[in-house]
Order: sequence, then C-alpha cells, then structure tokens
Amino acid sequence: MSFEVILTTAAPVPSSGYSQALRFGNMVVTAGYLGTHPDGSGVVPGGFEAELRQAIGNVRAVLAAAGCSLADVVRVNVSLTEISRFAEMDRIYCEYFSAPYPTRNTIGVKELWGGAQVGLDVWAVLPGER
Repeated sequence: MSFEVILTTAAPVPSSGYSQALRFGNMVVTAGYLGTHPDGSGVVPGGFEAELRQAIGNVRAVLAAAGCSLADVVRVNVSLTEISRFAEMDRIYCEYFSAPYPTRNTIGVKELWGGAQVGLDVWAVLPGER
C-alpha cells in the first residue's frame, strides 16, 4: 500500500523531516499540532484556550486537505504541559467532537515546542469508507 502525503498552507508547513499527514488506504494520520499560527510565526497569543482552539483548527485544515473532517476522526492523542488542565481541555474538546466520541489518549508532558501548552494528533477514516 502506498502513502499519499497531505500538504496544505492552511496549517503549519513542516520545516523538518515529517509530513503534515499521510493517507493510506481509507486512513488519514496527522502529525502533532500545537496552537501555532499556520504561517509558522509561533504560538498564538491568548493562553491555553486560544492554543487548543488553534491546534484543533490546524488539525481541521490538514484533515480538509485530505478529504476528511473532525467528524471522521476515530483517535485523538492529546499532550498537556499541565495535566491539571484536563477538565478545561475536555470542555473545549467536546465543542468540536461529538458522540460517538473518538478514542482518546491524554498525557502530561514536560514541555512542548515554543512554550506551547497543548498539542494533538488524530487518526481519521475517509468519509464513505467506514
């Protein structure tokens, strides 16, 4: 099975050895996204909530380039620099994802690039192929 590289300027473009997302068969797997500006100019201002919303927006843009939406997501991995923000993350997350919710793994990490507070990556199934 071959991989199709997904690339869009609507999300941060890789500056090193990784792809924004790969499509293989009916699956799309994204890289990890932080709450950074799509132009690569750094983490968005406004704190945790702004960062999480931007990270989800970056993932959404990459999924759209692959022909998917957040409704097609089956797995989410979330990294938090402060695990105590889990409830806040979950409240915002539930504005974007609905039942049946994707499976999810949330971990606490020491730090993320650029001082970001939250990051996420997803797996999705192409619409019409579930």
